[in-house]
Amino acid sequence: MTKKLLLLLILSVSFAGLASAQSWRKLKKEAEQAYQDGELADAADKYEQAWRKKRKKEDLIHQAGELYYQLRDYRKAAEAYRPIKEKNSEFPLVGLKFARCLKQDGQYDRAINEFETFMQNYTGDGKDILEEIIRNEIAGCRLGMDAPAQADRDVELLLPGDGINSEKDEFAPYPVSDNELYYSSTTGDRARIYASRRDGSTWSKGEPPRNFPVIQSGHFCNGAMAPDGSRLYFTVCSNTSGPWNDIKTRCEIFVTKRVGAVWSQPERLPDYINMAGVTATHPSIVHQRGQEILFFASNREGGRGGMDLWYASRDLGSDNIDFTFPVNMGPVVNTLGDEITPFYNVEDQTLYFASNGHVSMGGFDIFSSIGDEVSWSQPDNLGMPVNSSADEYFYILNPSRTGGFLTSNRVFAGQKPTTTHEDIFEFAVGGRRVMVKGNVYDRQSGEPINNITVTLYQTYEDGRETELISRAFNDGKYSYEILPNRQFRVEVSAYGYEPGSYRFASNDMNTFTYGQPIFLAVQGAAGAAPSPETTYPGEPAAPGQPAQPTRPAPAQPTVNAPAGQPYTARGRGPNDNYEYQTSAPRHQGTYYKIQLAAVGTFQENRFSNVAALGRIDTELILARGLTRVLLADFFSLQEARSALQQVKSKGYSGAYIVEYVDGERYSKVQ
Repeated sequence: MTKKLLLLLILSVSFAGLASAQSWRKLKKEAEQAYQDGELADAADKYEQAWRKKRKKEDLIHQAGELYYQLRDYRKAAEAYRPIKEKNSEFPLVGLKFARCLKQDGQYDRAINEFETFMQNYTGDGKDILEEIIRNEIAGCRLGMDAPAQADRDVELLLPGDGINSEKDEFAPYPVSDNELYYSSTTGDRARIYASRRDGSTWSKGEPPRNFPVIQSGHFCNGAMAPDGSRLYFTVCSNTSGPWNDIKTRCEIFVTKRVGAVWSQPERLPDYINMAGVTATHPSIVHQRGQEILFFASNREGGRGGMDLWYASRDLGSDNIDFTFPVNMGPVVNTLGDEITPFYNVEDQTLYFASNGHVSMGGFDIFSSIGDEVSWSQPDNLGMPVNSSADEYFYILNPSRTGGFLTSNRVFAGQKPTTTHEDIFEFAVGGRRVMVKGNVYDRQSGEPINNITVTLYQTYEDGRETELISRAFNDGKYSYEILPNRQFRVEVSAYGYEPGSYRFASNDMNTFTYGQPIFLAVQGAAGAAPSPETTYPGEPAAPGQPAQPTRPAPAQPTVNAPAGQPYTARGRGPNDNYEYQTSAPRHQGTYYKIQLAAVGTFQENRFSNVAALGRIDTELILARGLTRVLLADFFSLQEARSALQQVKSKGYSGAYIVEYVDGERYSKVQ
């Protein structure tokens, strides 16, 4: 009987191992099929799941990272690349891609460190070129860090709404008038040109332009009308299998002519513009000096590298499509990277274009350059709010020149939670002036506190925040001009007082002034507790993002460092990368703590009602001057969840569980 049981045990272990092996292989096979079907997000997820079951197969997580990178899911791509970021010999330039993902996720300080680490350790070919690229990338990170404080407050950015935008890609806006917009969309998995009209502040549902010719196959998009409305130039792009990619899909430029109320059958522009095997795309048309000038982007021979900007012209007196041979717009505009989506404003002789080769705070940023033909001024980055850490292109002014449109995949004020698709944004120049202002009082006496320091932060959905400005005020009042459609935190400090803080969103179209009075408690006063505004619920994960990043397999924790020995660590999760200092015990393996609050000043007696449930730990967030207060330690998730229920019953409604691995903080556990 004993032998029989032993045999059954051995067989069950063997079959379990086989099932596990089959499981990761099956997931890999499903990932490959999803990729063949063009379901890139599903394929990436399946590759990642397969790697979690077979971590030695690092090609699986690399493939997941490549797909997330292609999908522009910067955070997931960074987490996929992170375990292999130093293995550039096995996965070429993976460390560079990891750093770029951090940059495009707005994690500029971490990105700078990773760019520098990659360059120090790189031993492959082309190091001189890579050094130039990385210098640009680091300069772009520093530009992004400084940009919020230097944002152009005369520009207001708006998301037009679901009449135009969808969960697919919307791009290439062309304003026919201030109230009519042509644009392109991949709704229905094929790029087409649509038209929408504005009624008040609402855009109508996009429909194909009236009497537009029928195009049987391929993507047709990127429309640009001649200034007199007589011609519409656009692209026809070849592949209809796999996902749409406006930069990598091969396109050719066509034109249709207006004949009365209808459009003619499209004509392909000559071979010397649409050269075999290369792309010609993003047409833009101006009329000047009796010429119709076609600006476009192409990766044809004779450029500097990648996509370059070119121009060709034809005589306005003829009705043909006989343009001059294209001319490259020169090395001031074009770089070793990509330059795309030109728009030339004849009135002020300014070229607007997108580039990832000039110093950018994201991937593609919008730049402007003054000049004509091949003589151009050094391009200027348009900064925020036009640009962001994501991609921006297709900048164009409306006919009245009071604003315009652009395309971006950025996250936007809660209305657009992901970077995985592009939307069309509208901007107004000289838009609303919005203020935040308030008064500061002594909580006990109600008297104004005259000498105060007020710091304004911009906050983001994933818990990150950027300091915009900090100033001293001596009359008990504060005021700052802010941008609309943003989220902010105001923090007030004064000598001898506990700090105070509150959060708000400037997203009400009918509100021009935000703010609230703040009452500060005297520091160390008997019975005084920090005001509710000085307590923060923590750093929640961004909507739609995974709560737990890639981490080592759980292990039974063992004590590595006893309490009382301070050490500095950094959060390892995608939404929690602050450096912090603590003297809590440091364990090996996976364990959990419950975050109770984050406070400006820690007072231990304030948390005495939960002290019986565990040890009270603190973590000083070095960059923010806040102290996390945690209940520790729990060596199983079940134990932590049981304690969390008791903690919440004692008034800590915002408390949550945090996972730690080998003494380092990972992220919130959902």
